[in-house]
Amino acid sequence: MSETVTHRSVSQLSTFSKCGEQYRLEKVARAPGRPAAWFHMGTAFHSAAEMWEKNFRQDFPGDIIDFYTAEYDRLIAADMEREPDLSRWMTGGRTRAEDDIARRRVRGAEQVQGYMDYALADPGRVWTDQDGLPALETEFRLDLDGVEVVGFIDCLWQYGTGEVGPRDWKTGTKLPDWPLQLGVYRIAIQELFGFLPTWGDFYMCKNNAPVAPVDLTRFTHEWVTRQFHNLENGIQAGVFLPNPGDGCRTCGVAEHCTAVGNPASEYAPSPIPQEV
Repeated sequence: MSETVTHRSVSQLSTFSKCGEQYRLEKVARAPGRPAAWFHMGTAFHSAAEMWEKNFRQDFPGDIIDFYTAEYDRLIAADMEREPDLSRWMTGGRTRAEDDIARRRVRGAEQVQGYMDYALADPGRVWTDQDGLPALETEFRLDLDGVEVVGFIDCLWQYGTGEVGPRDWKTGTKLPDWPLQLGVYRIAIQELFGFLPTWGDFYMCKNNAPVAPVDLTRFTHEWVTRQFHNLENGIQAGVFLPNPGDGCRTCGVAEHCTAVGNPASEYAPSPIPQEV
């Protein structure tokens, strides 16, 4: 089996650096992953918040909540068709999947409402580009000395001070261990818009507020390029080291991982060639 991905992304770099075997199972072996309602809560929140901001906050809040709910229900239904056995769905703790699905339907709607309340009260706003459009879900393609990196920036936020930086919306409970994502977005913003942000942040939906802005100046073009070349070199060399730990609980492909007790998996690594 060989990898079919032709570009790199922040999520690939993050996954590879945390657990190379998860990367191999997802991107190279193409092992099927287990569904989880939290994926769809996050996707539906992003769609609703983006819709509200792109419409310059003109929709009635109830309309946006309904939009979130309809999107969430659509995504859940699609995954239920793919995996109707709810016992195979991942959940938070020991919650039953059906209860988790219902709970996140409500929680996500509350997070959408919380975002709208926060945004209307904050002195900052979504930055608008040269065409006067809100900078949301902004696509970028970076050529980092031969390695193409593709992604989308949730939001460019203009703080009350007038400074502009990348913002990523997080619907989970855990803040990222380090702001690599924002650092890559910093370089992308320079390529797209011609300025290099100093600050960026994560908006944590569980708190209905962003964390304190993070200084991004250490993420230079040279440093970011080096990390993606390290990623590319590791993938091409087939270096996929497992890293079992707390992250296995929320890993959709953990059931196929030989490092956590499934040596007979059909997605196990290929045998090491023997010298003759």
